[in-house]
Amino acid sequence: MRRDVGNAESLNAEATGDGYLAFAEITHPLLSGPMRVVADVLGYRWKGVDWHPVMFEFEAVTDNEQTPEARITLSAIDRTITRALIALPERAKISVWVLTTDDFDLTVEPRQALGEPVPLMELLNFDLTDVQGSVTEASGRIMLRDYTQEPWPGVRATQSRCPGLFA
Repeated sequence: MRRDVGNAESLNAEATGDGYLAFAEITHPLLSGPMRVVADVLGYRWKGVDWHPVMFEFEAVTDNEQTPEARITLSAIDRTITRALIALPERAKISVWVLTTDDFDLTVEPRQALGEPVPLMELLNFDLTDVQGSVTEASGRIMLRDYTQEPWPGVRATQSRCPGLFA
């Protein structure tokens, strides 16, 4: 029986039959395309695109008087993601969605969405900052941009933004 996907009561339940799936999309103009990963050992197809299996975890976003932020940690299976994220001269954008296994057909590979699942939780267009990496993992902060904490002027003359200055 399919549950009401608009109701997130199972997130607070002591036990549930649903498994939670975190999907993350990282974008930046210097990346060849969006990095789309799902926290599972198998790939998924959702929103008409493929999501690659990479084990990662993230904390819930803080809900206090400070700027909302969380942490994300990705396993560095082949270090490609770690190297790409550390090499970026500016902040990447990250969006994270949490769905359940009940939203997908688990009998096929890659897993296919059943209809149009409604996420239990969404973090849209956050900044990915303070990315650090090691041999085993990459981690960083997920936060909303706090313009009151930004240096003035906010635009820097970097090689990617002003290539003529570095010729």
